[in-house]
Amino acid sequence: MILYIPEGHGCAYSIDTEGELFYTPLHADNTLYMEETDVVDYEPELQEIHEHLIAMNKVAGLYFKN
Repeated sequence: MILYIPEGHGCAYSIDTEGELFYTPLHADNTLYMEETDVVDYEPELQEIHEHLIAMNKVAGLYFKN
C-alpha cells in the first residue's frame, strides 16, 4: 500500500487496486491507525491527489484497472 500525505490535509490518502480513494486521519503526534481508514466521498479538489496515487501505484505494479 502506498500512502500519500499532502501538507495541510490532516490525513493520508491511498487507493485500492482499482483506484478507489481512501483516507486515514493523521493524529496530532503524526501517527496513523490503519483501522481508521475509510472511503473518501468524491470531491473534485481531490482529483489531483487521486491521479497522483494512481500514477504511483501503476509504477509499483499495484494498480490494475483499465
